[in-house]
Formats: sequence, structure tokens, C-alpha cells
Amino acid sequence: MAAGASHVPLLSRPTHAASRTRAAGMALLARLEARALGPVDAASLAAFRFLLGSLVVIAVIRHWVKGGIHDAFVVPTHFFAYDGLSFVRPLPGQGMYFVYGALAVAAASLAVGLRSRASAGLACLLFTYAHACDKTSYLNHYYLVSLLLALATVLPLGTALSLDRRLAGDRHAASVPSWMFWLVRFQIGLVYFYGGVGKLQADWLVDAMPLRIWLPANGDFPLLGPVLKWPETPWVMSWLGAAFDLSIAFLLPWRRARPFAYACVIAFHVVTARLFQIGMFPWVMIALTLVFFEPSWPRRFLPERWIGPARDGDVDRCSDARDQRPVRRWPLAFVVAWCAFHVLYPLRSHLFPGDVLWTEDGYRFSWRVMLIEKAGSADFTVIDRHTGASRQVRARDYLTPFQVKMMSTQPDMIRAFAWMIADDAERRGEARPRVHADVLVSLNGRSPARLVDPDVDLAAEPLRLGGTPWVLPSPR
Repeated sequence: MAAGASHVPLLSRPTHAASRTRAAGMALLARLEARALGPVDAASLAAFRFLLGSLVVIAVIRHWVKGGIHDAFVVPTHFFAYDGLSFVRPLPGQGMYFVYGALAVAAASLAVGLRSRASAGLACLLFTYAHACDKTSYLNHYYLVSLLLALATVLPLGTALSLDRRLAGDRHAASVPSWMFWLVRFQIGLVYFYGGVGKLQADWLVDAMPLRIWLPANGDFPLLGPVLKWPETPWVMSWLGAAFDLSIAFLLPWRRARPFAYACVIAFHVVTARLFQIGMFPWVMIALTLVFFEPSWPRRFLPERWIGPARDGDVDRCSDARDQRPVRRWPLAFVVAWCAFHVLYPLRSHLFPGDVLWTEDGYRFSWRVMLIEKAGSADFTVIDRHTGASRQVRARDYLTPFQVKMMSTQPDMIRAFAWMIADDAERRGEARPRVHADVLVSLNGRSPARLVDPDVDLAAEPLRLGGTPWVLPSPR
């Protein structure tokens, strides 16, 4: 060996490199952890809590006054349960009025920050229960509100601008760890992003469907009415809608782009609210996307004595948490688990064969918004297993007009209705019959086509996690 040559074994060099890589990785993780647990002003999340609670109160009042509780829970005699939740049933008689009254009280308590976590938990339970009774009325923003109420149950949103704080006489800084702020942003931003991902398909971008059906019907829209009748308008709005959904969650956190981005949020949702009559969803998104502004934005409009001091001379309690090892672990584990689930679950439709717009396997809870215009008719034939005698069943003898409309285009509800018919026959002491359905559906302006195989006994079809093999191919 030459003089001066290194005597360090060659195998030790990769070990040193691996150690350096591991050390760099640990340092990066420590920096991310410190940033996630670092305190930020709680004012924005307090405003978010107030707006969320207030919106739920308004929704309850609106639903009550318009007769929605009566129409959804008192009039129907049958309900379409979500898969695995057949035990969830509405309270009999006028019981659901009590549920909605309690929901309004819990949401109002959340808004003013009185027992914030308990109020959010009760509101989440009642709101989710009411909308889990019948999937006929499923809407994306109902799902979003349930998720946000669940987050409000976990997060300390009563740290600022709350009765909890005033009653406790708390003089500490009104602050929370920054991961809480970003988690709420993530949940709202995901709705937009997956709404855009859902639009990356031929019906929306190539055929401008269903906007080609909807827009010409709004020729009386102020100022824009004549423009909506132009043949090019549906394509322009389809592409702009997809671009908006895909980009807005990334533009809102960017300070320079934020004023323009939020102006687009307001314009987009005001126009869609007027054009499509989609309930409170536009107003929910306009109000709650304020969380994308700086954490301290409410201090521009409200006195500090209402919110609480932004900082104090003491060691902040959020900072203390960074030095407590058990506390360091659970927030990050919770955030990772929550985010991973909500990123992956909307993608489950890709596990099933066929066009999701046609089969609707994995369609709900995936943030697909305004992608379908379906019209259908369903005829059901009941056949006695012993004699072979058949009879026709009218859906309106079991269901409300709205339930009939929704059931006639959604395969899982068609199967569920076949089971209702068979179960009803068994309750009358008859042998369980075969139930066949002849269903014609038009999807996004196409000619009507059969949705389900009319030769399949739907009353014998079990609930499947692997899709609906008795649904016929999409008529593309």
C-alpha cells in the first residue's frame, strides 16, 4: 500500500453516507415538525368556527321553513340507507323536528364559542345522522359540513373570539399550532381540486355536457342571458370551470394572487348559485374559503378584546407542546391519517369497471360536482317463485316523487328498491319473490338506454363491494 493511503475500510464509506442521509432526513423531519407545531394566530380559525356554526343554523331554519323536514322524514314510508348503515332510521312522527331543533342549538353554541368542542361534536352527530337516514338527498356539501364539524370537534377552535375564552378570563395569546390551520385549508381545498379532477373527462371537456343542456335554459339570467345561448358558451364555461377548480386551492394561499383568486371564488359561486339552484353550497364555499387568508385577518375588523391578544410575554402554550414528546406524535399521526384517507377515498371509483357517471360506483363522497344530467324511468316486475305469476309494481306506491326520480337513475338505489319490494312481500307472509327491473336512462343528453340487466333478479343480488355487475355497459 502506498505511503499516506487511507486505512479506512471501503465498506465504511457507504455507512457514513447512509448516516449522513439519515441525519439529514431526521433534521428535515424535525424542521417540518417544528413548523407544524409552531403557533399561529387563532383569529382566522375562530372566524371559521363562527361562520360554520352560523351556516348550519341558517341551513336548519331554511330547511324547516321550506318544509324540507316534513317532506324528507314525515311523508316517506321507505328510506334508502347507505351501505352498511341500514340501522340508521329517522325518528318516528315529529321526532326529526326535535333533531333539527337540537342541531340549531348546538350549531349556534359552536358559532359563539360556548363549549366549542362539545357543541361541534353534538352538531356533527346530529347533522350526520339526519343526512344518513336517506341517501336520496345526498349532496356534496352535506358531506363537507359533516367533515368540517368533525374537525371542529377535534381542534380547539374556541381559543379565540369565543364565550369559552371570555368566561375563563384567559389572558394567554390566542394561538393554535399551524397544522390545524393548514388541515382546515386542506379539507376545503380538496373539494375544489377533486371537483376539477372529476371534470377531466370527455363529457365535460369535449362534449360540454351537461352545460349544453343547462345553460340555454337560463336565457333570462341578468346581463349574461343572451351570452348563455351562444353555442360556444358551454365549452368556454366547461374549460374555465375545470381550470378554476384545479387551480383555486393553490392560488388562494399565495398572497399576491389571493385578492384576484377570492374575487373569482365570489363571482364563480354567485353565478352558479343563480344558474343552477344548488342550495347553500355556493355560500358555504364563499364563507369558508376565508380561511385561506392570513391567520390574523379578522383583527382588521374586530377589536382585540373580542378575539384575545395575538401574543403575550409568557411562553405560548403551543410552544410548550413542541417540547412534550407524546404531544409531538399524535398531531402528526392524525394529520397524516386524515389526509391520506381523504386523498385516497375519492379515487376508489377507479377500482370498479365501467363509466362512473353511468354506474355511479364510487361516485358519492368523491367531490364530483355538477357532472351528471340523468333522466330515467323504471318498471318493476314481481314474479312468484312457485307459480311464475307476475305483476307490475309502481314505485310511487312506495316512494315519494323525489325518491322515485332519484331511484330511477341510480343503480344501487334500484337494487335497494327491489329489496324493499321483496321484503314487503315477506312481511305479508308471502314467499320471497323475484324482482326484475326494466330501466331506461338518458345520461347527459344521450338517447335513453337500458341501465340494468332486466333478466337479473335484483332482490337476490347481495350488496357488493366490487361494483354492480348487473349494470349494462354505458351507451357511448
